[in-house]
Amino acid sequence: MKIICIYNPQAGGGKSRKHIGEIKALFNEFSIDADIIFTEHANHSAEIVAEADLNNYSGLVVAGGDGTFFNVLNAYMKKEDKIPLGILPVGTGNSLSRDILEPDSKLRDFVNLIKEGKTKRMDIAEVVSNDKTFYFANMMGFGFITDVSATAAKLKMFKEFSYTLGVLYNTIRLNTFDLTITIDGKEETWDNVFVIVSSSKYTGGNYLIAPRAEIDDGKLDLIILNRLSRLNLLKIFPKI
Repeated sequence: MKIICIYNPQAGGGKSRKHIGEIKALFNEFSIDADIIFTEHANHSAEIVAEADLNNYSGLVVAGGDGTFFNVLNAYMKKEDKIPLGILPVGTGNSLSRDILEPDSKLRDFVNLIKEGKTKRMDIAEVVSNDKTFYFANMMGFGFITDVSATAAKLKMFKEFSYTLGVLYNTIRLNTFDLTITIDGKEETWDNVFVIVSSSKYTGGNYLIAPRAEIDDGKLDLIILNRLSRLNLLKIFPKI
């Protein structure tokens, strides 16, 4: 077995670096021949996939977080030749990995999946916005949730707490926007806080945003939060 492993040493605010030795040791223990390629800048992972001849490998593995997986997925979807795609969760959120194995699973468990060649089908959503097309495996959103992600990206040094800080900061400066949505031919207009379209259960790490979502049921779960007070938003937050 030979795989290509795209490794983001900046994932998790740099915490992924401490796992490099562990992952190499696990590859050796499980007799997995891996070409490990380290990313050097923000979109380097997508460039690596675009330039790689995937026919030389039996699998493509992303060692990083949800952001790295997103970049790799979008380059992967443009390739004619598809090989199994996997993830080693060493990023900040690692939300998607929680729908693949139990939330408390270790890196050893994910490497063991690779060794045993265990795969499962996963829904991939295609988004077309004006002249841009992109794909996602876990979720997309706009409004408050987008502001939280942008804030969390600047606070990677706080690791798993970066999303919590992002929520608190953006609750203070809470904004709403006009949302017009058409459902079954009926148009609705709301004063909206956020919309999330999710294929997986979790976002921002351990936030259970879409408890009924399944990554292989052929459906997307829609979560809509309309106007409410800052106090009520903070009351809802712990329930997530």
